[in-house]
Order: sequence, then structure tokens, then C-alpha cells
Amino acid sequence: MNALDPIARDGLLYLSAADVERAVGSERTLFVEAVEAALRAQAADDVVQPLKPYLRRPDRPHPTDRIIAMPAYVGGEVHLSGIKWIGSAHDNQEVRGLPRASAVIVLNDADSAYPVAVMDGSVVSAWRTAAVSALACRHLAPEGRRLAILGTGLLARTHLSLLCETWGRPEAVEVHDVSPRQAESFARWAREEHGVTVTVHDDAAGCLRNADVILVVTTAPGPWIPAEWVPRGSLFLNVSLADPMPDVVLASDKVVVDCYEQVMRPGKLLHTMAQQGTFGPERCHADLSQLVTGARPGREKPEETIFFNPIGQAVGDIACSAAVYRRAVENGVGTRLER
Repeated sequence: MNALDPIARDGLLYLSAADVERAVGSERTLFVEAVEAALRAQAADDVVQPLKPYLRRPDRPHPTDRIIAMPAYVGGEVHLSGIKWIGSAHDNQEVRGLPRASAVIVLNDADSAYPVAVMDGSVVSAWRTAAVSALACRHLAPEGRRLAILGTGLLARTHLSLLCETWGRPEAVEVHDVSPRQAESFARWAREEHGVTVTVHDDAAGCLRNADVILVVTTAPGPWIPAEWVPRGSLFLNVSLADPMPDVVLASDKVVVDCYEQVMRPGKLLHTMAQQGTFGPERCHADLSQLVTGARPGREKPEETIFFNPIGQAVGDIACSAAVYRRAVENGVGTRLER
């Protein structure tokens, strides 16, 4: 039995998106700490993470039109199980006036298997994604602080906020979006919220030209970024997965992933390259957990061009949700639901 059992007996704790924000407050670095704890547990083989199934409809072929089930158990200091059920439709904003992605997370006591919490997962998912990139920057970013961002939706905002706190305030932020209006809105927010210098670019190539760190968070359906756009010595954060052409990977000195097994899924860039004989485990420098634990080195030379390809791990979602849940219990946030 563990300390969560009394809560499990009392019923489910429901946390809305507003509850999650209220529980976390301004301490958003807790997401970085939670992801790091999950990665350490993963390195110690103290997690269970099945391959996540994708639910797709044949009449919705866009790669971001899907619902994903992401179950996991995280041991160590987390010691909770759970699942994130995250849906996405690329045309949500334009057609329905809704955010592209939505999610719900269920947490279970690891010993009794009783559910202890149900929470909105959109906020957690966005911050977990940014936390993974923040850890990648800690180990892989060059000394320069010039940040280029392709795509200016929610993930761009959570990334910039966490990077300002953990990596350091960028000396320049260059942005590009297929929607100039959205790019300008992001630029205004970034200047007001973080006091950074932001330049909006009409073309993506110009946006990347002088970047030290490239963050790609678009809904592009396929590859369109060539290696010639990527500056030598930069870190390429391939968060939205579909954007780079294979030559971006081939031109990189190091390829780092969050989890090799999860990344090598049919239809994903590295899996496709493996089928073509241009990528394999020998080309993968490390999993992120190996960098966190020091089992493998991060950046070793200023001139290294590094490609980071995170697929998104359930262990990170569960660890982040556990941190939010415990903070909510401590502060009396949320609504108790009877069983």
C-alpha cells in the first residue's frame, strides 16, 4: 500500500484544464523535473510502456488526424500507472473553431490498480512535449541563443516559455507560420510575455538561416524542409515529426531520439528511412534517457549538427500527470467524484 491509497478509497479526483493550470501555477519547471524522473526510471528499466496504438479513419488520411492511446507505468519516485487518450484533427481550428488536439488522462494507483484521477490532458501534453525539448536543449544545444520556430500554435508558446526558464532567454526569436496572422499574434505574445526580440519571416528558409536551435511544431502532412536550410552546428528539434526531408537526418552528425523502439513506427520518418536502408540503430547516437543519466555524451563539439526526434512517450505524460495530481491534492484543487 502507498500514500495514495486513501485518495483512491475516497473516490476519483477530477481536474479540468483550469484546475491543472491552477495546481501548477507558475512552477512550470515541475514538468521538466517530472520528465527527467521518468527518463531515469526508464534508464533503470523501471517502466512499462507498450507501443501506442493509433486509431485512424481511412477517410481522414492527414497524418495528424488520429486518436492515440498511450498507457504506461512509471516506477521510481513516480510509482503510478495511467493512460493518455489524445485526439487530433488538423482542420479543427479552421473548420470547428477548436484546438487541433485534445486529451484526457486517467491515473491509477500502481498497487491496487484503482483509478485515482481523471484530468484534462491537453495542458499536460503540451507542457510535457516542451519539457522533453527543454531537456534535449540542456544536453544538445550549442552555446548560441538564436531560436527559430516553424509553426506558432500552442506548442510554440509552451516551448518558448519553458526554454526561457531552463535554457535561457533567446537573444533572438525568428518565426514563420503559413498563417501570417497567427505568426504576428505569437510575436506580440512573446514580446509581451517574455521580453524577447521576435522577427516574423515570410519564408521558412530565411527564418532558419542563422538559427542555433530550430523548433519545428507544424501540422505539415509531409516532408518539406531540406538539409540546405539547416545551419551547421545547430540543434534541430523535430517535434512535429513530418517536416524534414531525409537529407536533414543524413546531414546530421548525431541523431538522438526519446525512445528508439517507439520512434521506429511505420509511417514515421526514421522507420521509412530504415526501410530504404539509410537509417538504423548504428546511426542513432542515443536515447534521451542515456543523456540524462550520463550513459552517453550529448553535444561534444560546437560544429556538430544534431537532429533530435521525439515521438512522445507515455512515461513522460504519466510522470507529469502524477506531479500535477500530487500538487492538486496538496492544494485542494479539483472536484472529487464518487465511485
